Amino acid sequence: MKNYQTITFGTYAGKPVEWLVLHEEREKMLVLSKYILDAKRMFPDCIYIDWERSTLRKWLNHDFFQLTFSPEEQQKIVTGNLASQDKLFLLSEEEINSYLPDLSSRTAPAEPNAVGYSQDLKDFVNLLPFYQERKNCWWWLRSNGDEPNTFCIVWSDGSVSGTGHYANYERGIRPAMYLNLKLSK
Repeated sequence: MKNYQTITFGTYAGKPVEWLVLHEEREKMLVLSKYILDAKRMFPDCIYIDWERSTLRKWLNHDFFQLTFSPEEQQKIVTGNLASQDKLFLLSEEEINSYLPDLSSRTAPAEPNAVGYSQDLKDFVNLLPFYQERKNCWWWLRSNGDEPNTFCIVWSDGSVSGTGHYANYERGIRPAMYLNLKLSK
């Protein structure tokens, strides 16, 4: 398993946010939150939706962005070259396979406040003995699943469900972003 460098950047729910450095290139680095920071629905209704039109994408790039990063930190975040122009995003199925090839490198526990925000995560923590042993939760990817109205997720063991979960389910959120290396030093 690869050993990822960790940086601290921003504050969410009163706690500094730790990020795993997944990739560095030229003047920017790709980072992923080390922990599941919250739980949200991709979209409140179970209708066909893609990442670009999801309410989760809007929440990440507005509310989360404003709450988590100071104005100085916001200046260091680079808009990603995805199908949509996002400062914050979720990894795709392709990216997770590329940057986190080992199942164990994909697992992540939820911050206690994330469990408090989500009845789904609370149920997961309380009811599944597997979780109690491993301390990891499932989390969203931005890739659509194999079935309509679904998105891929990472299971608590690090495997990816390509079939996905319905967009109106609450699942864990591990934001990703690019940081400008010149401005981050």
